[in-house]
Amino acid sequence: MKHRIVTLLCAALLALAASTAGLAGPAWPKGPISVLVGWAAGGASDIVSRALALEMEKPLGTKIIVTNVTGALGAIAARQVLSAPPDGYTWFGGAAVHGTWPLLGAGPVSWNNFYSWLAVMFPTTIYVRADSPWRTIEDLLAEIKAKPGKLKYGHPGPGSNGEIFAGVLLATAGLKGQAISIPYSGGREAGKYLLGKEIDFISVTMGDVTDWAKAGLLRPLANLYTKPMKFEGVEFRPITEVFPKLAPLTAINPFFGIYVNRKTPDDIVVKITEAFIYAVKQERFRKIAVEERAGVLMPLFGIESDKMMSKIESARSWPLFELGIAPLNPSKLGIPRLEEWKWPPHARAEFLKPWPEQVEVMFRKLRAPS
Repeated sequence: MKHRIVTLLCAALLALAASTAGLAGPAWPKGPISVLVGWAAGGASDIVSRALALEMEKPLGTKIIVTNVTGALGAIAARQVLSAPPDGYTWFGGAAVHGTWPLLGAGPVSWNNFYSWLAVMFPTTIYVRADSPWRTIEDLLAEIKAKPGKLKYGHPGPGSNGEIFAGVLLATAGLKGQAISIPYSGGREAGKYLLGKEIDFISVTMGDVTDWAKAGLLRPLANLYTKPMKFEGVEFRPITEVFPKLAPLTAINPFFGIYVNRKTPDDIVVKITEAFIYAVKQERFRKIAVEERAGVLMPLFGIESDKMMSKIESARSWPLFELGIAPLNPSKLGIPRLEEWKWPPHARAEFLKPWPEQVEVMFRKLRAPS
């Protein structure tokens, strides 16, 4: 009888263990992962997202399918990601612009709804066609002054880094509203219209069209950066040589990466982090995102990525409001000006679901001197 009780008890324990394992879920991932990129194919958001996905497939042991879902400066894709189950199978990919969505009327979705893995940063650049008469940014500004309301420029979309840079630059030069702003579904698309001679210049992420600059089709006139850059023989002149006071505006320059619902379980967040670290270390990723597109490799995750997302929110929100692009005053959302920023800047940041401690440890190891 005693032997039978022990046998039944062991069987019950085994059944309990099996059911507990079922609650924890089998090894993730069991199937393909979907990445929704919020901008058109070929631009920096698309390139970086696909490069990361390509490398992360190996450590995760599954296929990662990338789809472009454009509109509302990425917010349409982001909302689809948040409406999916937070099980790690649906990611958002692209630029770290989340903090501007509430200001632009894209709904109550912001960076605090996501975990963010940021991989590379690109400056923002003013380009013209290589056959244009403008050799310098001073030439272009003089033309706009001589022909107010005539020249047209394209950018990646309402509220984008390109729209902010062009708007602030024109205002600084005393030319606010004297060039026509045309939004597109990404900087790559804007570049196509520039090459087609439908617009006069573009203000886009540098990496959106660096290949066309390298090919001699486009000429960069001004780079939102504080020092000169050179890529494949093409020189990118910093706007601070002309307007030194625009140096703080470099904080609007976009980071690119992947993002998942903040409700995603900790064990999955850890696995995504491991795969992300693997990806950014691969030569093929660095070739695609850094060497071929002139990106600056700056991997961030954990609380440091939260801080960067919040700083970008401050850096972009106030120019958007002051230029009349965003109707909502950022102070109504508790967003401080960048010069007043400190962590946590508002209640949304203060009460964030924290990153798993294991992820924070991985970030410290990644940043530790070798």
